[in-house]
Amino acid sequence: MIRISRPKQPPSFLTSDRVTSHRKELLTYLRRGESERRERRDGLNEDLFFDSEWLSEIGRAFKGKCAFCETKLDGQGRTLHFRPQRYVDGANDGQLDYYLWLAFEWRNLFYACYACIKAKGNRFPVAGDRADYLATFDEVLKQEASLIVDPTAQNPDKHFRFLVDGTIESISEEGDETVIIFYLNRIELVTERQRVIADMLAYLDDPVQLRRLDYLLNDDSAHLGAALQVLKRITRYWRPESPIRGNGERFVHNLMSAIRFASDEEIRRLRLATEAEVSGRLVQIEDTSAPLAFRRQTAVEPFVTIHSHELSRIRISRFKAVEELTLRFPTSRAKKAGMPAMIILGENSMGKSSVLCSIALALIGYREAEKLKNYFPGLVQSTDTDTFDQLDDKRVSVKVDFFFKKASAWFEYDPVHRSAKGGDEPAVIVLGYGARRFFNTNIKDRRSGAAARVRTLFDPLATIPYPGEWLRAQTGKRLATISSALRTILALNDDDELIVEPTRLAVRANGQVTSIDALSEGYRSVFVMTVDIIRELIDNWDHLEEAQAVVLIDELETHLHPRWKMQVMTSLRRVFPKVQFIVTTHDPLCLRGMDDGEVVVLQRDMQNKIVSLSELPPVSGMTAEQLLTSDYFGLASTTDPGAEIELATLAGDVARRSVETGELEIALSESTVDLVHRLTIGDSPTSQIVQDALMQYLEKREARNGELRPRLRAEAVEEVLTALLRRDG
Repeated sequence: MIRISRPKQPPSFLTSDRVTSHRKELLTYLRRGESERRERRDGLNEDLFFDSEWLSEIGRAFKGKCAFCETKLDGQGRTLHFRPQRYVDGANDGQLDYYLWLAFEWRNLFYACYACIKAKGNRFPVAGDRADYLATFDEVLKQEASLIVDPTAQNPDKHFRFLVDGTIESISEEGDETVIIFYLNRIELVTERQRVIADMLAYLDDPVQLRRLDYLLNDDSAHLGAALQVLKRITRYWRPESPIRGNGERFVHNLMSAIRFASDEEIRRLRLATEAEVSGRLVQIEDTSAPLAFRRQTAVEPFVTIHSHELSRIRISRFKAVEELTLRFPTSRAKKAGMPAMIILGENSMGKSSVLCSIALALIGYREAEKLKNYFPGLVQSTDTDTFDQLDDKRVSVKVDFFFKKASAWFEYDPVHRSAKGGDEPAVIVLGYGARRFFNTNIKDRRSGAAARVRTLFDPLATIPYPGEWLRAQTGKRLATISSALRTILALNDDDELIVEPTRLAVRANGQVTSIDALSEGYRSVFVMTVDIIRELIDNWDHLEEAQAVVLIDELETHLHPRWKMQVMTSLRRVFPKVQFIVTTHDPLCLRGMDDGEVVVLQRDMQNKIVSLSELPPVSGMTAEQLLTSDYFGLASTTDPGAEIELATLAGDVARRSVETGELEIALSESTVDLVHRLTIGDSPTSQIVQDALMQYLEKREARNGELRPRLRAEAVEEVLTALLRRDG
């Protein structure tokens, strides 16, 4: 960490009409009474902090580095709110929405890496009381004493000591809290700081390479604060009577000048000072200045306490129809707030449901998995191509890796010994919902344990407990939290409300009161599933926005009206922003709310093995028809379903490969020409070329059993371009 000179003028983005307008809307919410605010979501549009213009401006202000660990971010930085946006860990019940009113305050916004943002979470310790609700930023600074070092307002050298091995020691209470909260002694940081310091000392000892210090230690360099502090400690011991002046690049320039004009004796003393630093003697000399309570404080890993078990990779081997499959998650969403999600597409029998079951078994731990042992024999893969049998002795294996956690969750089943192994305990809270999602009003509670929460993925007749009685038992702030979440999921307007009374559950919408039991099947299905998720999470987190879990949903579109299909993923991710959703679907409308890179397509390759399709086009901005005809769903056309079938048949009838040459031979019959004309309109030269390319593309797609579509599509496009250029030339 290094002292940062923050520009006094806020970036233009913070004063733009879009932000100003949204800030006013936020204040309208914040000025409501506490009880009203508890029943509503605040409406903060966190996506604004992912705006490219904003990230570019704040990135420049912080020289492209994380403000806290000084990692070079290369444009991948994100916005960190020094004082949290909504909830503060450890705050009392009366401190709702702290410090939401500072969401767009320039002095509260920092450029940071994902690891530091994740480590900090909502922690903001203070000595004494917190500031008044809705206090101005200047009043906040006067009213409360932060225990986290602000590098834009404080000198980090007064709170930390950097050592040549790359570690940080805290020398104040604020420094101690900061090192722990941001986990500044994480392995990759220590390693990189050690490398920078070692390079610096090597250049310092070699007159030929001395000039490279300018490059290594410029204001934009990673870990400049650590390197400069070590260098200043060496120079103070080297020249105590005439210390090198300046900060940052000015200090480096002055030091290089001093070395160039130094005598041989001074160079010898510089080397002795460097050796003393490397051996740790200089730190020992200065150690008397450090308060005893904070000497050699290092950070423990914080992610265990903040439940940060985010899935990074899933590896599945010989699980039902899946022989070998690896799926990966991005570290974060690129342009939006919240956790990355995954939606899995594919035709029937492509292993979509199997993927969800495999993840569930790995995450719940083998003790809980044993409760589902009746389903284990059905997990074994049948490898024979002519008959179905499960007589092979190869083990079923699933491994789930996490970001920021070394240990993996895993599950294995040995079909020979009929035994299962896996992790001792559930790795994370996991909820699973099968394609049917039945609920029984007579069943009010599910069995305890993680296995019960995923049983509907394995048993199509298993039911979700009806939450009516549980919901009617909720009161006060807990009920307000639930109502706030359901208001978003059920798309209720500001004047609408959820009615929870001892004798009924109802929704008041559009001036009418309707019992939950009288609503449509799709409405009730979403209602029951959402309340079931809330029910499992609310015992562990006071605020659902902070709840972390993995939720698996098979065939998300079941029972849903098209309008609901379009908004279901967006709504779920808004209500549970820190939950990782992994879902399957056959409906392109459900892809709304997904980012590029979050959609997985499963299909069979030329060896008839299930693989994940690569090189998929961007999903954002596509219409439903474009999605259907893209590689996500693979239809040739949505114009005439009969024509799709007819064309596939004709392609096999009229297009054949020569036995002698292997070349494609197409004999266009009158009916074939008529069919292609129905699919492509126009008789211009360009249209004719496109029609010809369409025939070749569709024939190849049918003929090459299982070949990956992006390559075929690329070949077809290339043929069209070549033909067009040939015509123009």
